[in-house]
Amino acid sequence: MKIIRIIKIKTRRYTLKKIYLFGIIPLFQYKNNISGTTLKRYSLIKKHFPAKNQRVFYLKVHRAHTTSTDCVQQWVNIADKMDAFIYFVCDNPKMQREISRNVIFLNDNFEFIKSDSRSIKKHINTLLKGVEKSKLWRRIAFSMMTPFTHAAKNNYKLSYNIDADDIMILVNPELISKAFILAENYAAENNLDLFNLDMFLSKTFGVHWSFGVVICRSPQKCIDVVIKNTDWRRNSNLIKKFNICWIKKYNFNVDWLFTYIRDTNQLKMGTFYIDNAYVVHMPDRILKHGWAFMLHWKENRISFPMLCNFYIHPDWETITIPEECVKIDVRVSDNEYKNFLNSFYDRDYCFDVDMLNYAFERNLIDQKTYKQYADTSEFIKGKAYMKNCRKEV
Repeated sequence: MKIIRIIKIKTRRYTLKKIYLFGIIPLFQYKNNISGTTLKRYSLIKKHFPAKNQRVFYLKVHRAHTTSTDCVQQWVNIADKMDAFIYFVCDNPKMQREISRNVIFLNDNFEFIKSDSRSIKKHINTLLKGVEKSKLWRRIAFSMMTPFTHAAKNNYKLSYNIDADDIMILVNPELISKAFILAENYAAENNLDLFNLDMFLSKTFGVHWSFGVVICRSPQKCIDVVIKNTDWRRNSNLIKKFNICWIKKYNFNVDWLFTYIRDTNQLKMGTFYIDNAYVVHMPDRILKHGWAFMLHWKENRISFPMLCNFYIHPDWETITIPEECVKIDVRVSDNEYKNFLNSFYDRDYCFDVDMLNYAFERNLIDQKTYKQYADTSEFIKGKAYMKNCRKEV
């Protein structure tokens, strides 16, 4: 273990270096302006906390992969638009370093916390006793329940429980913030305890209530109900009464516990979707259909663009959205996902423009072909990078 560990955080205005002893004991931090103006401040590391009645985003992060920080960046941008304080629930030091190195923050009003593996440890162990891969699912369960125990302990009234390392909504953050606020209002008006984004409900024909993106208004009530039901899988009478036909095959995680809690009306739970929006789950594995998928909600149906365009499963390309699923409409345009991707990844066509010029100079393409691409807006943008591009090549 390193005696001194430095975590560097980037914001749009300044960089912040936080220095820790043995990686866990905070010592001091150093702040410096990116713009070049004088700002060099040393100070002790201070913990940040949400303002009174500020909404809280619990961004659960663990799996570091090629697109994890892209997903996290989008959620950080959404949190900024919603004036939400961020707690990263993170037990993986590598993932914390990846976020610190690659995510650009608007400010430093966020904190990293570890999963709460103590408050309801006994109940989680009982819940998952005898389950295949129980060690894995216990870790996930502690992470999943931390937003509840932490929010209840700190009396946070409105919080989000988000799998932030593998979910990306392909909509600009401002529109998403409007959609989420409408969802919050609906949850308040209908006194819902939990309101989740439709990641699995439509996909499973209304069967499965899942985590992913969940609005929580009653954290302590949720904890109490979980504790009450930790032995639910062993009650054969309940299983028979509520026709829980999936329990022998899919009894492995807390999502299914909350599905059972919904089915037995122990919490007021609902599901919503954002009309005409696209969402990607596990973008790093998107070509492998299964846990990885892309969804599109439109005209009361959910479609699967990967199945539509890359697989031959026409009967499974679209499913009717269940009636109980609430539509949130913020007028997402048909091209919004393209606008988002162009803006988010901001490709400059630098290499392409260089090759276009080289091809023309070597007479590999004619004047007409050259002008076809050279007259586009991408060329104009790429041309601004031409000098640097040629140096790199």
